[in-house]
Amino acid sequence: MEVNIGEIKDIRGGEIRFRFVEDWAELDLDGQSLHWVSPVVFNGRVTAAGEVFLVRGTAAADIETSCARCLSPVRVSIKADVDERFRMASHGSSTNSASDQDDEDDDWYQEDVQEFRGLTIHLDDVVLENLLVSMPVKVLCREGCQGLCPQCGKDLNEGKCDCAIDDINPRMAQLGLLLNGRG
Repeated sequence: MEVNIGEIKDIRGGEIRFRFVEDWAELDLDGQSLHWVSPVVFNGRVTAAGEVFLVRGTAAADIETSCARCLSPVRVSIKADVDERFRMASHGSSTNSASDQDDEDDDWYQEDVQEFRGLTIHLDDVVLENLLVSMPVKVLCREGCQGLCPQCGKDLNEGKCDCAIDDINPRMAQLGLLLNGRG
């Protein structure tokens, strides 16, 4: 996903609208594989605001991942609002009178600006980051997923297993005996 800003680079308030539809390959994220089951769609616009170019839009895709409890495949639709700022690298590396006039209150703003070279802004990493941040922390196949038996590994959504599960913490066993009248 690349946007050429050549036609608006010198026009303050100039805008380019775009729509990207791209197929992405599988992504391995901390040992968990994400499979993109639909193309990533990014509708947005780039607006020239002086030295800074504002990229705003919405990215959406469907992914397939594993349920956090039973490990069955789950399809998840994710959507993210993208709001990023970019600056040509030549502006950020030079020290001119305009940057000397910036006060300390604007330092936070400058840190949030990403740099690019040439006339093309590459958006793949920005879109990916925003989509990943918008993913649910824990993906479940359904709300009441029972997960897997910790002893035999059977999927408890398909039925109970024959394992005897002792949920008592050994450090609390004496308290359990007292509560049951045996202690």
